[in-house]
Amino acid sequence: MGSNMSVITKMETEDNLYNDYFMEVGDKGKKRAGPPQYADWKAIERLRRFLVIFYNSTLVVSASTSLNAHKCYEEIVNIATNLLALSESTDHELKDKAEEMFKKFDKYWDGLKNINKMLIVATVFDPTKKIVLASLCFDELYGKDSLEGKAIYDSVISVLRSSFKEYGAKYGKEASGKSDEAKTSNSGSTPCSRELSMIGTDLHDDGLGYKRIGRRYKEMLNEIGVKDNLDELDIYLKEGVENPDMMAGVEYDVISFWKQNCTKFPILSRIAKDVLAMQVSSVASESAFSTGGRIISPSRSCLTHFMIEVLMCTEQWLKQDISCESRVLTNAEIIEDIEEQEKIKREFAI
Repeated sequence: MGSNMSVITKMETEDNLYNDYFMEVGDKGKKRAGPPQYADWKAIERLRRFLVIFYNSTLVVSASTSLNAHKCYEEIVNIATNLLALSESTDHELKDKAEEMFKKFDKYWDGLKNINKMLIVATVFDPTKKIVLASLCFDELYGKDSLEGKAIYDSVISVLRSSFKEYGAKYGKEASGKSDEAKTSNSGSTPCSRELSMIGTDLHDDGLGYKRIGRRYKEMLNEIGVKDNLDELDIYLKEGVENPDMMAGVEYDVISFWKQNCTKFPILSRIAKDVLAMQVSSVASESAFSTGGRIISPSRSCLTHFMIEVLMCTEQWLKQDISCESRVLTNAEIIEDIEEQEKIKREFAI
């Protein structure tokens, strides 16, 4: 703001046309308002502090061609924490406005503590964030190791477990079949292992009370069965978050992760499929309903419903082809490609 003020002050002292513009009388016989004073630029600076908060979050949440359900809670916390920070400003006007906006924001969500937990659950199904980001958000909002943060954390885990239990009851048999199939394909018997399995010690049983603990152990397993100590949810949450080396501006493909790991996490992938499909903004639906108005114009009002469908589908297919062709490679893929090209050059040089 200081540089703007110096420019305006210089214009007022050196540019006569600038001053003459504001001295002119308008159409209604009144002098034009201006020039901008220090208080005006101060008000603009305050407005900019608020605009940057909502502008960035709007870009993320209102995206209509990309997945954004797992980003919503993070943006809510971004807005809340920045408004809280502004409410502690020494500028009283900025502080009062920030406090007023935070109250309205909190009221909109019926209190951030009472926010729909599925928005937080959607964040957990982003493998680059999991429950770690949610815990950080709770610390930022309520303080580290606070009772409020722990209560919300427990409620989110409770929602995750109840959802996992419900989906497990519905898709458990199908999921276990996929899991067993994956284990079989991953740990398929090699020729060596088949050889080893055929080699055994021919142990004798005298039939007079001789017992081996190994046989008793197998009987016990048949009685109680073997159960994994950790279920899918525990394994997913305990595993480290994905931290790929991505180039700036490139986002991690959450959908691809769940497609590739649907056999490892058959039940969780089912939940992710439903949770990540949530619409957190009305922009996409409003855009879909307004598409007809953009296609059927006064000069194209005689198109048949079949031709309209063809035009809409073709537009989407073309956009999809462009996005696929413009996919940005990761750093690792670029390095691998360079190394491969150097290897080919060396081979031909020899």
